[in-house]
Amino acid sequence: MPLQLFRQFRCLACQASIFALALAPLLATAAPNGTWLSQPQIWYYSSTNRMGELMARIRAVRYRVVFLDYRKVSDATQQQVAREARQQGLMPVVWVQSPQYRSLSVPDLLHEARHGDGIQVDDHFFANYTLYDFYRLRQLYTKPIFCSIQPFQVGLVPPRGCNQLDVQCYTAQTFQQCVKTADRLGAVVSLSEKNTLGYQNSIGTRYFNTFLWPG
Repeated sequence: MPLQLFRQFRCLACQASIFALALAPLLATAAPNGTWLSQPQIWYYSSTNRMGELMARIRAVRYRVVFLDYRKVSDATQQQVAREARQQGLMPVVWVQSPQYRSLSVPDLLHEARHGDGIQVDDHFFANYTLYDFYRLRQLYTKPIFCSIQPFQVGLVPPRGCNQLDVQCYTAQTFQQCVKTADRLGAVVSLSEKNTLGYQNSIGTRYFNTFLWPG
């Protein structure tokens, strides 16, 4: 077989294997609830040696997942934060912020998540990356992938491959419609601590995420 033809065949085979993942079943629809820690919060609690105390407080209010913004956070601190989370029974998930502005490739995303037990790709990812990119990530990343979208991005949701999908319900005026969208998708709801956490009682026993951890 000529070399050029072989390369074309190999490329097609690679694409076929990636998109075949779309036919695989979802591993979970509404996984454990969680909260986010921003980069400044990580810096603050790490520098004051209060990260263990913080993770204990997060676990005490029955969260099970903590989403971590590790941008420009040192390797040592990333490892420490993940370790503190695990010690409190929490799952540390790396929240990849603004990948498009940093021109992150799929291998870069894998590197970003190296110290976590999962990765979260959010609305910025789905607005700027292709379905092929997502399934390439799914093929290479063996840990859970948490997907997060805004309500208007329903058409961008991968049919398969997300271990958890959450819909960001951050605006009080559109909250009820946002919850209906999440219901239709079998998704978790993300509530903004400032805007819509007051609606918490209206979602009953539903799993939910809180953005961000207060403080």
